[in-house]
Amino acid sequence: MKTNGQIWSTKSLNERQKSYAQNLGIQIKEVPLTKIHHLDFPKEIAEAEAWIFTSQNAVKKILRQAKDDKGDFSGTVYASGKQTAKALQEKGFETKSGSQETALSLAEKIAEDGIKSAVFFCGNMRRNELPESLVKQNIQLKEKVVYHTLLEPKIIPCKKGDILFFMSPSAVESYAMINEFSNEIDYYCIGETTANALRNKGILKSYTAAEASFEAMLKQYTTENN
Repeated sequence: MKTNGQIWSTKSLNERQKSYAQNLGIQIKEVPLTKIHHLDFPKEIAEAEAWIFTSQNAVKKILRQAKDDKGDFSGTVYASGKQTAKALQEKGFETKSGSQETALSLAEKIAEDGIKSAVFFCGNMRRNELPESLVKQNIQLKEKVVYHTLLEPKIIPCKKGDILFFMSPSAVESYAMINEFSNEIDYYCIGETTANALRNKGILKSYTAAEASFEAMLKQYTTENN
């Protein structure tokens, strides 16, 4: 593997992720730029044909026994991304997903399935792509905010040849508040939405993981640097 600069993660890593990096012989410095505040999952939810999740954070406090006013939810549960789907499955839900790990792909799948009403469980800084696409398809959509993303900008002393790992568009926004983007740094993104956030900041070249996970980002990094 080529010798590169320091890898910086803009999100705190769990023990599994740290072990994965250590097993690859990769040292990562963590400087979390966002913080998630989870809200209680709503006990009363409007009747709908589908529930939609685009983030693992929205699943954190969901109760399997969460009910609408007619009893246990028996509609279709949609998830964007394998990690979100896995989190829901661990709670006992069967899920459907789009052909790609993007919100737009999920919106296309929901429309193809003939869904007419849905509840979108999201954060306070949710992206517009999915809601706007569903509304254009005449799907009745209600939103429930179940977590807040708090920006916590910090200076990251990147040098030429360093690598920045971004796991969300909000981390890109937080970084931009007090740091400068440079073409002398390599940027790795967990997904296309995050890569697009970087493009909006003038960074046209970044590496996007094959699937939305930290492990996939590291695989991408090792592939590019062998």
